Amino acid sequence: MEKEYVWQGEYGKRTHLIPVFSKLLDEQDATSLEMLSLLVNNNPYCLEFFVVVIYNRPQVGHIEDMKDMFERAGLILRPDITALSLFGMLGQRRFNCCALSNKEDVKVFLGNSGKLFFYPEMADFEKGGYKMKPFDKSKQIFISHCSKDKKDVRELVPYLNGIGLPVWIDENNILFGQSITDSVQAGIEESSMVLCWVTNNFLESAWCKAEMRSFITKMIADNNTIFLMLDDGVNADKLPFLLRDRKYIRRENRSILELVEELTKQIERVIKATY
Repeated sequence: MEKEYVWQGEYGKRTHLIPVFSKLLDEQDATSLEMLSLLVNNNPYCLEFFVVVIYNRPQVGHIEDMKDMFERAGLILRPDITALSLFGMLGQRRFNCCALSNKEDVKVFLGNSGKLFFYPEMADFEKGGYKMKPFDKSKQIFISHCSKDKKDVRELVPYLNGIGLPVWIDENNILFGQSITDSVQAGIEESSMVLCWVTNNFLESAWCKAEMRSFITKMIADNNTIFLMLDDGVNADKLPFLLRDRKYIRRENRSILELVEELTKQIERVIKATY
């Protein structure tokens, strides 16, 4: 009986696979390795790259060797996808497909010659001056707040953006369907600064308390900066013990515009000293 393996590769990083596939074809002939095929989706809205490997009567050690080579090369095994489902989409123009049988095939179809892949690798774009890295988040600030205070926090965000500061705030950074817990944790990890918008609502929120514990842990481990804005009527003694010696800003019945002037000055001072 046949054994099939579907692997997923990265469309923009593929030429490093040329020696991998060449070695596999050198060491395993058709009596063991029945099929080595590439399927590529060149639709710019859904670039995809899959490798289908099929064995009928594999020799001892051949499958283990194939798995080891592919995993080392960064390919991801996809047991949730079958070769039948991939090949069934050929008539729908989703994939271009080729079967590899020798080293020349590997070079021709896996290279940037346009035989199978329409678009160059990421490295080729970078050589042309295109930057492929994500936005710099080294100065990102996380705003921890209670949802009941969302109105004030929304007003604050454009002012922070106005001094060149990226802001992580739940309603803009958590997409529909994403895990709230995982997204918030990722936002905390990515941010080098935290602003706690401390109101009585904040101090009564179990979620805000959990966020603050994460901030304190990160502050101790990474020496990150925590800014505190205390609303009118908030007692500083209610803050966690490790934050009580931190300088904070009092609201003092000021408008957001008046408050943000003091806040941004403090943040800019920290940025200049740190970066």
